[in-house]
Amino acid sequence: MWLEDECKLCLVHSRTSDVVKLGGAPLLPKLLVYLSQALEKGSRSEAFAESFKAVASMLESPDPYGEYKKRLAEIGREVAAVVERKLEEAGWDLRLALRVAAAANIIDSNVLGYRPRKLELAIWDEPAIEERVRLPERLYYVIDNEGEAQIDYVVMEALRRNGITPVPVARSEPYEIDVVADSSKGFLATPGNISPIRWLGDGFILAKGIANAEAYLEWGAGKPALLLFRAKCDVLARRLGVEKNASIIITGESLRRLLGQN
Repeated sequence: MWLEDECKLCLVHSRTSDVVKLGGAPLLPKLLVYLSQALEKGSRSEAFAESFKAVASMLESPDPYGEYKKRLAEIGREVAAVVERKLEEAGWDLRLALRVAAAANIIDSNVLGYRPRKLELAIWDEPAIEERVRLPERLYYVIDNEGEAQIDYVVMEALRRNGITPVPVARSEPYEIDVVADSSKGFLATPGNISPIRWLGDGFILAKGIANAEAYLEWGAGKPALLLFRAKCDVLARRLGVEKNASIIITGESLRRLLGQN
């Protein structure tokens, strides 16, 4: 499911940027042939996930952004320490924690036309859309990229302090700069490198990032969810009626309604 044709342009931009950034510019002709076929897929999420696998294969690297993710984690840990102090001072206020979690979705590898801001400055942005729901005693917390994940670990502590047990969830295979499930941290690993949203169906979902939000449009019908992300692209900003890069906290049901997926 592609929201608009512009999303297909984003796929081409993302994957060609991947190979150029990662030193594989001579692979562009081969990649463009592959992408011409990938654009025929009916599923946006499958096209993005499978095309990243193709890039990794062409580069002969199982995790092309592995070293970059280590640097993101270092930055994230520094900011997470500041967030932890703020949340302690605020008595582990859950509303503040969720706002920070959404605002922290500032890092991205290759969204078309997107210009990120520094994580330490962006995390205090207030959301343009903020829906509030009563969270259940146990929920799935779907992690996004390696940098903001360090903040998510603090947000999960805020959930626990408020009587909620979060189960961290991540893909079992590399996808862009996203976290790969770590069993030592109690992660639930979902198959392959596609969004975990596809595989979760028996509980409440709290999911980070636009890839997971867009996957919810494809596979989330009937699944209770709260989605935290930034409207990083023109398509999402336009359809949600917010400024580009605005922070969003929205139920899955509302997202599907606003984007015409009900």
